[in-house]
Amino acid sequence: MRFFLSFLFLITILLGAGIDVQSQDPVVNISFKQNSDNSVDFNFQKNIPGTIFVSIKFDRLENAMQQTYKGCIRGTTGKVFTLKPRDPNKGIGFSWSYQYQRGRPISRLKKDFVYLLPFKDQATVKAHKLFYLGKQFGKGAPDTWAAYQFLTKQNEPVLAARKGLVVQVVDRFIADTSKTSTYTASVNEVIIEQRDGTLARYSGFKGGSVKVKEGQLVYPQQVLGLSGRYDSNLRSEIRFCVYYLNTRDIDNLDNKIKRMNIHSYVNPRFHWKGGESIILPRNDYVAESTEELIMQEFSRREKKKYLKGELN
Repeated sequence: MRFFLSFLFLITILLGAGIDVQSQDPVVNISFKQNSDNSVDFNFQKNIPGTIFVSIKFDRLENAMQQTYKGCIRGTTGKVFTLKPRDPNKGIGFSWSYQYQRGRPISRLKKDFVYLLPFKDQATVKAHKLFYLGKQFGKGAPDTWAAYQFLTKQNEPVLAARKGLVVQVVDRFIADTSKTSTYTASVNEVIIEQRDGTLARYSGFKGGSVKVKEGQLVYPQQVLGLSGRYDSNLRSEIRFCVYYLNTRDIDNLDNKIKRMNIHSYVNPRFHWKGGESIILPRNDYVAESTEELIMQEFSRREKKKYLKGELN
């Protein structure tokens, strides 16, 4: 499984009033500007949708007290925070660095949310629990690892299992169905940021079939794309996992265990025809939706539009 993790390191010393300095990161660009009162505004430009957790660290700081800043940024532009001088008659001198990570830290998560199976009603799917590939190479696995593979006999529409914001779309790979593969990093995927801060990753779409775009709000039962073949196996599949950022300490991942466990994984409760629970591997399940589950995170306005058949 591949997850978004990026960082940028900057060292700058602020010397004069009115200086406006910008970084060159193409994803999250943080700049600073000294104001006439000698305070310093840190501003951002974000070129991807969704929530980003930012950690700013000052390695050298003169005439200011705050050594770090950690918080979330949303939208495309805005202020991160303002660094204020101890002595307002003097400027602030500093060297700094920042790192960022998709999502927002969650210390305690309510884990009894009920997901719909990501397929149309009456579709039959076989569930398998995915093995963490790193274990084959002696790298261990995250403590809370949980991910599923849903197999179908043919290319089936894959639907959103929960309401959320599409934050990443990859749809450029065509599977090589002439050979058998145990793993490939070249997979089409959709990542959706959900209301509680968790991220749902759907991977394995048929090339060219993804129907949603980054920045789009999607609703339960909305078509995301088609399940695809992984290799020469005649069955199609979609792989699904739910995870979240479990730490604010993203700039202090000093060993591989910490780095491996930067995310926690959720073992979701699913609803299917005839039941509702954590699903069991190697069992067949028939997808089923209900109005109550579809609308469980809707606003009042969304409920009215859905009941009138006006919600896209």
